[in-house]
Amino acid sequence: MSLVKAITPDRLQVSGVLDFNTVAEVRRQGEILIQSGPEAIEIDFSGVSRSGSPAVSVMMCWLRTARASDKQIRYTGVPDILQNIIDVSGLRELLSLDYKSSNP
Repeated sequence: MSLVKAITPDRLQVSGVLDFNTVAEVRRQGEILIQSGPEAIEIDFSGVSRSGSPAVSVMMCWLRTARASDKQIRYTGVPDILQNIIDVSGLRELLSLDYKSSNP
């Protein structure tokens, strides 16, 4: 199961599996929290246990939601596999990511 929850008003935590079965609900949860949140929001992916291209799709949708709401988002704790997909897709400049290895 995947979940998006507000840790603080300006910090969201994404956890669980982000795949084709969970992506629609995760997207919906995040959009609601982004629209009702403050001007700048950090979205932490460090709780994601498994992910792939569906997670990148969610990140792009949330970016679109934030821009439509005149808000800024920044992604943190993004797993290395997602960072690789983002880089290969040429989305690094578009998405606001803290590019640090998520491996200890």
